[in-house]
Amino acid sequence: MRSLALGLFLISSFAQAQIHQVAPDPLKHLMLDSRVIYRSVNARLAPGAVVKEPRNPLFQADKPWENATNNLYPNVLWDEQERVFKIWYKCVLADKEVIAQMDGPSTIHDVGWYLLYATSKDGIAWDKPALGLHKFNGDANTNIVARDTPNVGVFKDLHDTNASRRYKMVYDVGLGKPRTRLSADGIHWGEPVEPQGFGPQFGDTHNNALWDERSNKYLWFTKLYVGERTVARFESDDFLHWKASGIVLRSTVEEGKDRQTYCLPVFRYANVYLGYTMMYNVGSDRGVDCELSWSPDSLRWQRVAPGASLIPRGPQGSYDSGCIYAMAGPPIQQGNDMLLFYGGDHIPHLGWKRSCLPCLARLSLDHFAGFQQTDKSQPATLFSGQFEVTDQPLRITADAQGGQLSIAALDELGVTLDDTFDIKTNVIDQVVEWRHEGIAKRQGLRLHLQFELTGGAKLYAFSGLKMVNTALPEPLNPLRSPHRQPSPIMSQTITFDTDTQGWKGMGKTEHHNESGAKGGYLTVNRNAQSPVKSPLAGNWPQVIGGKGARLSCQVRAPKPGGKVRIELFAGDTAQWSKETDTTFTPNWTQATAEIRYNWTDAEATEAGWARSPTAFSWSDTITHVGKIVITSGAGYSPESFDLNEVTVRGE
Repeated sequence: MRSLALGLFLISSFAQAQIHQVAPDPLKHLMLDSRVIYRSVNARLAPGAVVKEPRNPLFQADKPWENATNNLYPNVLWDEQERVFKIWYKCVLADKEVIAQMDGPSTIHDVGWYLLYATSKDGIAWDKPALGLHKFNGDANTNIVARDTPNVGVFKDLHDTNASRRYKMVYDVGLGKPRTRLSADGIHWGEPVEPQGFGPQFGDTHNNALWDERSNKYLWFTKLYVGERTVARFESDDFLHWKASGIVLRSTVEEGKDRQTYCLPVFRYANVYLGYTMMYNVGSDRGVDCELSWSPDSLRWQRVAPGASLIPRGPQGSYDSGCIYAMAGPPIQQGNDMLLFYGGDHIPHLGWKRSCLPCLARLSLDHFAGFQQTDKSQPATLFSGQFEVTDQPLRITADAQGGQLSIAALDELGVTLDDTFDIKTNVIDQVVEWRHEGIAKRQGLRLHLQFELTGGAKLYAFSGLKMVNTALPEPLNPLRSPHRQPSPIMSQTITFDTDTQGWKGMGKTEHHNESGAKGGYLTVNRNAQSPVKSPLAGNWPQVIGGKGARLSCQVRAPKPGGKVRIELFAGDTAQWSKETDTTFTPNWTQATAEIRYNWTDAEATEAGWARSPTAFSWSDTITHVGKIVITSGAGYSPESFDLNEVTVRGE
């Protein structure tokens, strides 16, 4: 029996020794990084395939105070020092009779809030310790570590030399009401502190923060609500005074408000930042999907495969068929797998009474996204940017079982310098051998890599080389292509001869049948804006044609003064605006704004168009024109003005 117990102990110790946090690696390059591959043929990037733990959910909400583990918002840490998993998770007390059992009932948003804590040695079996800190129904044997803390993010801060500040908590008690707390052990928390620098529309999501050694700052990611949910970033030197970076991630223009970015737990990985991106399907089933995003610097974010889940929801009616909420915390590796903890529930994102439970998915190391053949009958070829040989060997992560991965090193002219022995099996971070070994000995040599994939092989990452050009490539803009053939020139006019045609002001809108610049016209109070489905809306390069357009309108106001301003929205949110040269007068006067479709953002700005802080790019806006606003410029705000003959004409 003693030898058996010793054997089990050794097996357990060995398994636990394989668990560790994954440190960033400046020489590791993921295929999802758009700086790595500058050209590809017959190749597409697809998310890696996770395997869900068959014992999911890992534990149940089986305590009397676990009234609704709504969204869960799991904050998971593999504590390297203590060799144990820790999870802090959200609990909502939605029922009045449960709120009444709190030790001193209190509510925020009309419900009670607990932050709960559990630990595990293996990530599968979890213990909810009786901490004796917060009573429920008179019983202090609970795993409650904090209360009145909605939307919590927790992280362990080894950067802070003050041990009493080792653990940090970020949360909010409403939009624009962020809070922080500090702890020595992640269990006993200090009093709330109100950090500085947050505006009125930030919060109400899974707040998450981290110490970033690369920027030497604290980073905080939360929601910015601008008529839709977007992701905002803040940074701080002292965890008290914060500076906003604005919107760093949002839905595409095509998705609009039907599918919104809900939250973004961020972590360092390889030489980039990764973020689990929860997408809220507001316009369909109200479910939440978990995608993946990446950033070179934590400021500029891109979704890896919009519309494709990294952790897919389960089949209808299963434990995670409704919503997925991925963990916040440093990446965790066990053997050759990444451990992706998440909250899963079978109920759509509606109401307080939802039971979201902790779950686990495994992803092979570095397999966040990989290139594979588009047409399997033809090879896929990838050409990398420029890299520099270091004193480290070239390592590859790929799935090539049943197929083949071939690698060649090319000079600037595309001449082959050397190639490696072909890879015909699945490899994770494996050293590859050059046929002639000349490359490995030429430290400082700059080269390009050419990868060829056949037989269903997939390439996920390589390491050992230094990226030379770390700038993000310019996004492809077909409107700037020299081969683009402009569509035929068209002209569209809203006359207001018979009715308002959906246009309105901030207040009353009055239609007149005659006496306009031509026929009927409108009198509007303050801003005159088109409906979302404006007759002028659409992809202007296609529906208006030409190389650009001229937008004009006829206006007059009871008293002179102030310029006429024209605003273009992508869909119905976020605008570019142009203050025209036309001044309001008591007589009908035409205001115009010139547009070129192929402008970059900088060129549009140079031409006098001002981008709002929440606007999409110029190309996204001009190809998705929605709402149009006619208003007055700075310093002039008439109570009402008249509007007629709004025209857009191709040029």
